[in-house]
Amino acid sequence: MMKLTAVGKRVPRIDGPEKVTGQTTFGADLALPGMVWGAVLRSPHAHAHVRGVGTGEAEKMPGVLAVLTGQDFPRTDFSGVPVLALTKVRYQGEPVAAAAAETYEQAVAALSKVEVDYEPLPVVNDVREAIGPDTPRVHEVSEDPDLPNVCGVAAVNRGDVDAGFAEADHIFEDTFETPWVHQGFLEPHCALASASPTDDRITIWTSTQDQFGQRAGIAYILGLHMNRVRVIGLPVGGAFGGKIALCVEPVCAELSRRTGRPVKLVVSRREDFVATRPCGAAVLELKTGVRKDGGLVALQARLLFDTGAYAGAQNDNGASLVQGPYRIPNLAVKSYAIYTNKPAAGARRALASPHVHFAIESQMDIIAHALRLDPVEMRRRNALREGDPVLGDMEMPYTIAARVIECAAERAGWSTRPSPSRRSGRKVRGRGIAAGHWSIWASRSAAWVQLTDDGSISVVTGAIDLTGTTTSFAQIAAESFGVPVERVSVHQGDTETGPRNDGSWNSRILFSVGEAVRRACEDAKGQLTKQIADHWEVAPDEVHVAEGRVGGPRGHTLTLGEAAARAGEDLGAIIGRASLSDLPLSIAVAAQVAEVEVDTETGQWQLTGLTCAQDVGLAINPMSVEGQIEGAASQGLGYAMCEEYVYDEHGRLLNPDLQDFRIPTSVDHPEFAIRLIQEQQDGGPFGAKGVGEPPLVPTAPAIANAIFDAVGVRVRALPITPERLYRELHRED
Repeated sequence: MMKLTAVGKRVPRIDGPEKVTGQTTFGADLALPGMVWGAVLRSPHAHAHVRGVGTGEAEKMPGVLAVLTGQDFPRTDFSGVPVLALTKVRYQGEPVAAAAAETYEQAVAALSKVEVDYEPLPVVNDVREAIGPDTPRVHEVSEDPDLPNVCGVAAVNRGDVDAGFAEADHIFEDTFETPWVHQGFLEPHCALASASPTDDRITIWTSTQDQFGQRAGIAYILGLHMNRVRVIGLPVGGAFGGKIALCVEPVCAELSRRTGRPVKLVVSRREDFVATRPCGAAVLELKTGVRKDGGLVALQARLLFDTGAYAGAQNDNGASLVQGPYRIPNLAVKSYAIYTNKPAAGARRALASPHVHFAIESQMDIIAHALRLDPVEMRRRNALREGDPVLGDMEMPYTIAARVIECAAERAGWSTRPSPSRRSGRKVRGRGIAAGHWSIWASRSAAWVQLTDDGSISVVTGAIDLTGTTTSFAQIAAESFGVPVERVSVHQGDTETGPRNDGSWNSRILFSVGEAVRRACEDAKGQLTKQIADHWEVAPDEVHVAEGRVGGPRGHTLTLGEAAARAGEDLGAIIGRASLSDLPLSIAVAAQVAEVEVDTETGQWQLTGLTCAQDVGLAINPMSVEGQIEGAASQGLGYAMCEEYVYDEHGRLLNPDLQDFRIPTSVDHPEFAIRLIQEQQDGGPFGAKGVGEPPLVPTAPAIANAIFDAVGVRVRALPITPERLYRELHRED
């Protein structure tokens, strides 16, 4: 471990005081002079032809300035999703019309006068039904002619699966299910658009994870060049993958163009649940061959991902991740994205990984118990090592998985857990372990770093700060120049004032943009040392920057500010720049041990302890890293305990709010024990990895395995509600 002064320290978030005192301005807080309000009319049907949309009466309503229908948006977004429905609606809540008026109430009243002629159609509710021979078609085309409603197929093949099964001493076949869930963010989708009255320029303020992606999508839909669209990403009140795609922004922008006024649109909580981008369900069928010593030899999987009404990417990720963090020489995976009459599926932290790891980690436990092997030992002996195939045809870059598993077990005191034979009574306890992995890719990242004449440093990125990455950028810059963190300011530019960055997703911001910040600092230092070397008439490699000073031979020394001012006389300013799109493959491994108490008479259970071990490379800010692990594990608890969209046979969501869509509260959380494994071996800044998504992956299967350990009953569908567990406990009755 290198000696570090700013990186690796527990630094409170720079934006913390503003947020906890309510000073941060979120999207719904914004207002502009002359602003009017927008609203959206949504389909009450999950599946219907739209035979006509009449807006005449709506346009006559008081205060109404514009009414839009699908005819006003001839282009869909890049993934084929219409802004407003044209001839068909494919899920309850799909937008059909929009209006702008002087007040929100007037806009809603106008939409109540829009006449929509629907012809209801049969509803496709379940992925297994969706691929049946006589099922209705959500769309008229299918990627697989033998399987209707399939919109994407991903396959991973390795070795010879038939030979692997022939080699196996035992074969296990299991099916697992995961539900539709909302991301659970507190701030609903919102946007404010202002179109210029003199040209085609338009500015949009929005709560988004990807302001540059939004700019490209809005420009495409409206038929504008991207330099005519400015997107200003606002502070985000939660996202977790749910604010990547366009939502209300194109409607807001077009309403502003039509009215010549700024238009604000904030969706209701019900709209956010029914009609944005929740995370889709999955059915996961695994067939695994194993030797009698527990060695995995073959895996065959069929994964059915519910992508809702429009195509998503869950099946691609699921196919590459389903092997878990384990060596499996023979693999045959086929993963399908399947249309149903649900909203278009989005991500919820670690796209598809919680689904497939619930399956593989549950089955790993099933195998371990059947072979009378310790579940920790079963995982340890199969853990990925450096050079093993992973993510399809990639290679695991390091040997770390077994160590993470061992650390979680050791920290939780795994060897001291009571055996099932020693448990009795109505309330029993159990422990379960699970592991998981997640890959982090660089994508496009850039940063600017300016050194001022007093030695302070200004960092500019175009990356949306969701998780305290702004504070970590300040630490990276401070470390690079050897100055206190307080001497660094970090600015989140928009699509016109910041360098191009891909979105804040995939745990890539600290890993990739943080490395761009570090490289931009090195670029600035290079400019500085070259100019000072010229002044001192020495070679550039004889000049160095350390501890906030610039030093050289023969006792030459300047403060950072003095050096910047002198170098600026020749250069004008010291501005370091860095842009990258590729870094070495980064794979983060997490393992968790859950402890539960189960009431065998009612099926009620409580998480009483959770130990989390994670490979983080290097924790730039351990406080922030631990917070990310706690937050992700909390969402994993939601998967396991209670979170689930409930639809009726007509495709209508029955729990579209935070009262009926239950999420864990403070009383459901025990203290989490966290172990950070740091080896500084990755391509991120100072060896850091992305940390936000991996800790969600193992939580639900660890809890499921703990419940089995307690009561000897396995529930193969999430969430493990008391009702589901009760039915399994009393199946014979």
